[in-house]
Amino acid sequence: IPLMKYADRIHILTLRGNLKQLNNIAKEKERVVEKNRLLFNAALFHLQAARRQLCTELENKKDLESKIALTLKESLIFTDVLMTTAPSLVCLRSWILNRRAVLESRFHYCSSLPVFCRKEEEAQKEYEEKRKEMLEDVQRNHGRAVQLLRKTMTRIHEKNAEEELKTQEHMERRMQAVLSLKNSITSNRVLLLQLRPEMKKFTFIKTFQSIESFQFSLKNFSLIFLIIFYYRAFGEQQKSRRIEIVARILQENVYFHKQKNSQSCTKAVKRDGKLQNSLLWRIKTWQYIEKTCKHSAAIPKEETEPKLLATRIVKKEIFKKKVGELQTGIVHKQVVSGRGCEGCPFYSKPNVIHFKDFDVGKIYKKKIVLTNASYRVNFCRLAGISEWLKDFISIHFDPPGQMSAGMSCEVGVTFKPMINETLEGEITFMAQTGSFSVPLKCTTKKCTLALDKELIDFGTHVVGERISRTVTLTNCGALGTRFKVQMSAGDRSISSTIAKSSPGRMVGSKVTEGEIGPFNSVKLQIIFIPAVPGDVQAEFVIMFDNSPCKPLCFSAIGVSIDVPVWVPNPNVDLKICMYDQLYQDCIVIQSRAKAALRLKFEVCKELSKHMELLPKTGYIQAQSSFNVQLKFLPRHSLPEDAGNYFDEETRVLEVPMTILIADKTKPVNFTVHAIVTTSDLEISPAEINFGYCTIYEAVQTNVTLTNKSILPQEFGFVGLPEFVEIQPNDGLGILLPLESLTLDIIFKANKAKEYNFELTCKSEINRQFKLSCKAVGVHPPLELSHSLVQFAATALNGVSTATLNVINSHVSVNHFTHAVPRIGNGEIARVGPTSFEFHVPEDCPVTITPSVGTVLPGKKSLIQVSFRPTLSDQLIREEAIRLGRAAVTRHVLLVCQFHRYLFDFFVLSLTKMNLTPGFSSSEAYKAAQAFLIRNFRGRFEKYIIPCFVASGDTDGKKSSEDLSCSPYNTLYLELHCPAVAPSVLVTSDNGKNTVNFGDVAIGHRRIKQITIQNISPEQLELGFSILNPSGPFLLVRPIGMLQPGENKTLIISFCPNENKWFFETLDIWTVKTNLTLSIIGCGVMPSIVCSVEEVLNMGYVIAKEKVTSTFKIQNTSTLNLRYSIQLDSLSSTRDKDQQRLPSFMTSSLQRTDFVGTQNYNGLSVFSVYPIEGEIVAGKSQDFIVTFGPDHESLYYSDRLKVVLFGKEIAHVIHLKGAARYHLMFVEGGIPLDVPIESLAVTLPISSQEAAKGGNADSPQIVTTLLTLKGDIKESYQIFFMAKVASACTPTKQGKEVTWKGR
Repeated sequence: IPLMKYADRIHILTLRGNLKQLNNIAKEKERVVEKNRLLFNAALFHLQAARRQLCTELENKKDLESKIALTLKESLIFTDVLMTTAPSLVCLRSWILNRRAVLESRFHYCSSLPVFCRKEEEAQKEYEEKRKEMLEDVQRNHGRAVQLLRKTMTRIHEKNAEEELKTQEHMERRMQAVLSLKNSITSNRVLLLQLRPEMKKFTFIKTFQSIESFQFSLKNFSLIFLIIFYYRAFGEQQKSRRIEIVARILQENVYFHKQKNSQSCTKAVKRDGKLQNSLLWRIKTWQYIEKTCKHSAAIPKEETEPKLLATRIVKKEIFKKKVGELQTGIVHKQVVSGRGCEGCPFYSKPNVIHFKDFDVGKIYKKKIVLTNASYRVNFCRLAGISEWLKDFISIHFDPPGQMSAGMSCEVGVTFKPMINETLEGEITFMAQTGSFSVPLKCTTKKCTLALDKELIDFGTHVVGERISRTVTLTNCGALGTRFKVQMSAGDRSISSTIAKSSPGRMVGSKVTEGEIGPFNSVKLQIIFIPAVPGDVQAEFVIMFDNSPCKPLCFSAIGVSIDVPVWVPNPNVDLKICMYDQLYQDCIVIQSRAKAALRLKFEVCKELSKHMELLPKTGYIQAQSSFNVQLKFLPRHSLPEDAGNYFDEETRVLEVPMTILIADKTKPVNFTVHAIVTTSDLEISPAEINFGYCTIYEAVQTNVTLTNKSILPQEFGFVGLPEFVEIQPNDGLGILLPLESLTLDIIFKANKAKEYNFELTCKSEINRQFKLSCKAVGVHPPLELSHSLVQFAATALNGVSTATLNVINSHVSVNHFTHAVPRIGNGEIARVGPTSFEFHVPEDCPVTITPSVGTVLPGKKSLIQVSFRPTLSDQLIREEAIRLGRAAVTRHVLLVCQFHRYLFDFFVLSLTKMNLTPGFSSSEAYKAAQAFLIRNFRGRFEKYIIPCFVASGDTDGKKSSEDLSCSPYNTLYLELHCPAVAPSVLVTSDNGKNTVNFGDVAIGHRRIKQITIQNISPEQLELGFSILNPSGPFLLVRPIGMLQPGENKTLIISFCPNENKWFFETLDIWTVKTNLTLSIIGCGVMPSIVCSVEEVLNMGYVIAKEKVTSTFKIQNTSTLNLRYSIQLDSLSSTRDKDQQRLPSFMTSSLQRTDFVGTQNYNGLSVFSVYPIEGEIVAGKSQDFIVTFGPDHESLYYSDRLKVVLFGKEIAHVIHLKGAARYHLMFVEGGIPLDVPIESLAVTLPISSQEAAKGGNADSPQIVTTLLTLKGDIKESYQIFFMAKVASACTPTKQGKEVTWKGR
C-alpha cells in the first residue's frame, strides 16, 4: 500500500471538516424547520380557535336577531290588539263615568227622599246588568279584532309570496333573454367561421382577368360586404342590448334600495332570501357579460379588419375597467369565517424608513421586512415611490409571488443624498386586498439645544458672601454651534455677575461665549455676590450662531440681608406630642459676624411652665454655629395657660421664640410648632361581673378599648391570672388614632370559690388602666366527657352521630383530699344518685338519647348525639308559595291580562292552601322541597344545649320537675353543625330516606327498589356500610360509580326470622358527603284459627249425590295473609305415590296414605271453594267443602292443607265420607271387607243387581256380621241389641227391614 502524501491528508482533513460543517448546517436547518413547523402549528391552532369563536359569535348574533324579530312581531301584534280594543274601552269608560255621575245624583236625591230607595236599587241592578253586557261586548270585539288581525297577517303573507313568485319569473325571463343572446352570438360566430375560406380566396388581381370572373368576384364581394355590414349591425345591436341590460340592472338596484329603506324590520328579515337571490342573478348576468366580452376579444388577428377593430375596442374597455378598479380602489376582499380583513394587508418592520443626519454625497442603505398580515394567501408588488424622491431613492425588491399568512419578504432601500434638505414621502406597494404604503423620511443634521433649569434660586445670604450655581446647556443634535451668554439690559441690582464656561475661561462681567459640539453639554457657572440688602433678580439670554436655533433664557434670584445671626430652620416642628411626656430638639444658630456675639434666649410667659431653652444665655464665635437645647413638657393645664397660642379644636400649638443679640436692636425670631394630644385609653365597661361559672366551661364577655389619642398606641394586658384569657393576640396590640377595639375576656374558673380581681392594661408610655372583675366558681355534681362536639359536614337528610359520657365523680364529701361539688363557698352537694336532663330547642336538628337519666356515684352514662340537618317546614311552604306565584304569573296573566284581580285571587288562594294541615303531603310541597335541596348552598350553625342537673333519682319521680334543681349547676354542650348540599339524593318514594318494609311474614322475603341520583357536577364513586350479616336486611345490588345527573337503583331485601321490629342504617359514602338510609321492617308470625280442628266428616250420602259443609278460618295476625287450599288427591306427586305398594296390603299401623276411595269418573270426591285468596288482618274467610261420590263406599277420605304464602302449611283437615246406594243401610258390626279398596274395580252383588235393573220392590239381602257378647249372672237378665241406621231423608218413605239370624 503506497503511503499517503501530506497534501492528500490535509485535503482529506479539510473535506472532513467541510462535511462536519455541512452536517452541522443541516442539523441547524432541521431545527429551524422544526421550530417553524411548531410555530405554524401554533398559528394554525390559534386561527382555528379564532374561527370557532367567530362562528359561535355569529350563531349567537343570528339567534339574538331572530329573537329580536320575534319579540318585535309579538309587540306589533299586541299593539294592534290594543289599538283595536282601545275605542271600545274608551267608550266603556265614558259610559261608566256618565252612569256613575247619574247614579251619584240619584243617590243624593234618594238620601233626601227615602221613598225612592227601591228605584235606586233597581237602577243599581240595571247598571250592573248593562255593565256586564258592555264587558261581554268588549270581549266579543276583542275576539273579532284578533280574527281580523290574523286575516290581515295572512293576506300580507300571501302578497309577499306572490311578489317573490313574480320576481323569480321576471329573473327567469331575463335569463332566457340572455341565453337567447348567447345562442345568437354563437350561431353568428359559426357562420363567420364557415365563410372564412371563401374570404381568403378573394383577390382583386383575378377580378380583372375576365369579365365573367369579374362578375363572379363582384357577386362574392357583394356577399362579403353584406356579411360585414350584418356583422357590424349585429355588434351594434349586441352593444345596445348590453347597455340596456346594465341600465335595467342599475334601475333594479335603485328600486330595491328604495324598497329596502321603506320596508319595516320584520319585512326586511322575511325578504332577505329574496334579495340574496336577485343579487345572485345579477352577479351571474355580469359574469356572463364579462365572459362574452372576453370571448369576443379572443378572436385571432387574422380575421378581417372589423373584427380586429371590435377586438381592440373590447380590450380597451377591459383595460379601462381594470384601470378604473385600480384607481378607485376596487380590490378583492378577503373573507375568512365570515370575517373580512381590515387594515393594512402587510406589516412593515420598521414602520417608518428614516435616514437621519445624512451627509451629502454619501450612500445609505436600509432594509425593511414586509409580513403578510391578512388571513389568506396574498402577494405584493412595488407600485411606485413619491415623485420628488425618485432622484434620491432606489428600491431593490424582488416580488416573491404568493405569500402565505405570516410569511415575510425583504425590501432594500438605497438613499444617495445630493442636496442638504429634509425629504419626506412614501413607498407604495400593491397587494391583492389593496394598496399600502411605507412612510420614508430623510432628515438633515440639526442642532437641538436645551437647558436643565430656567430658574436659579440662590436663597438668603448675608451681604459680601460669594455664592456659585451651575446651569447645564445640552446639545442633543448632530450639529455643533457657538453660543453667547449675556445678561438682559436693565438688570443692575447685582453688584457683580460672572458667567463662567466649562473650559474655565473668564469672559467679561456680563458676556461670555463658547462652542458646544454635537451630542455634548456645557456647564455655565453663575456667581452671586450681594452688596446691598434686599431682593435681587437677573435675566440671562443665550444666543447661538446657528440661525435655526432660537435663543434660550433663564433667570436668577436671591435675597441679601445684613443680620449677623440667623436660624437655618426658623420653623421648628415637634410633630405630635402627648401630655406629660418630655420632648427635646436641638436648634442650630449661625453667625455671619466677624466677632463673637452674646446671645440671650427668651420664651413667652404663657408657656414658661411647659417649654424651656437651655442655656438661656450664650456666646457664639465669629462665623460659627451655636446649639440650643429645646425642652417641651406639655401638661394638662396647657390649654388654659397657652391662651391664643393654642387652638383647642385643632389642638395645634404655635409658640414664637426670641433670640436677643447684644448691642443689636433687631431680635432674631423663630417659631415652635406642635400638636398636643392625650395619651388616655378608655375601657368600657369599667367593671365586669362574670356571674356563676362552672369549672367545666368558660364565660366570655366583651370590653371595648378606645384610643383617645391621635397617635397610635401600643397596649398590653400584663400580669393576667391563670384563669383569665384575653383575645385576640393574647391582649396585646396597637390601636390606631381614635380607634376602638373589641376584646374578648374569657374567664374559666379552676375551682369553686368567689373571685374578685383586677386586670391591668399598660400603654407604651407605661400608663396603667385598671379593669375590675367579679365571678363565682361552681363545681357541679356531674360533668361531661366532651363539652364541644364538632360534627363532620353532613348532607341534608343525612345523619352524623357522636357519643359522650355523663360522669358522676362525686363519691366523698371530704374537701381536703379532692375538690367537692359546691356553688362558690356554699354547702357541699350530697353524695348519691344525680339526675340530668338535656333540653334541646324545638327547632334544633339535634337529637340526644337518652335526654333524661340518673347517674350513680362513680358511674357514667353513655349519651348519643345525632345531627340530622333538614329544611324547615316554614321555608318549604314559603318556597312553595313563591313557585306557585311564579307559575301563576307565567300562565294566568297571559289569559287574564285585562283582569288583574284574578291574579290576586289566585295568590290569595295559594296562601290559604299553604296554611291547610294536609299541604305538607301535596305535590307543590314536595316540588318545593326538591327544589330547595337541589339548590342548597350549605350552612353552619352553632347550638348550645343546656343540661340541667338535680340531686336524686328520676325512677321514683314522675318528671324531673319534681327534683330540686339549681340553675347554677347547669352544664352546657356546644355543638358545631355544618350542613352541606347532598351529592346523592333519593328520588324514589318522594325523596324519603326511610325504607319501610312494613309487616313481613317470618321466613318470607320482600324486595324494595330505591332510586338515587347524583346531583353534583362530578363523577362519584360510592361506598356502602356493612349491614348486619346475621340480620334480615340484605343489599342485593350495590352501585359502583355514578355519573353527573345519573339515576341508578339499589335493591334491598328483607327476610325476618323473628317476630319483632328490625331497624338498621345503610350509609352511602361519597368523597364529600354521606347519605344515610334508615331501613325498618317488622317480622310477623302468621297465625290463623280454624273452626274445624282435625277431622271434617261429611257422613253418609246417596251415591251420585252431593252434600256441602262449611268451615271458617280467621286471621289473628297483624298482616294480610295470602292462602291457598291444597288437597292430597290433587297433589302433583299423587301419581308418583301410587307407584308404591298398595295400602291395603300393609297393616293398619303402617298405613300413611290419607287419600281413600276416589270416584270412578275421574272427578275429585271432595272440592273446596275458594281455593286461594287473601285474608285481611283480623278478618275471617268462609270455605265450602263439597262431597260428591259416584259409587258406594265407606272409605272416602282426603286431606286438606291450608298453605300460607305458598310455603307454610298452617292447618290440616282430614276429610271423610261414606256413600250408599240405598236409603236404608246397616251401620256397625264387624266389617267383612278391607278399609282400602283394591286396584280392581269390583261391584258388590247387590250393586250389580241394582245396576242390571232388578225389581226395586223385591227384597234385598244385606249380609252383616253381628257378634253378640254378654255375661250371664244369677240375678240379671241380659238383652242383646243391634242398631239399624237409615240413610233415607225425611222426604222419602222408609222400608221394612227383616232380620234373619244363623
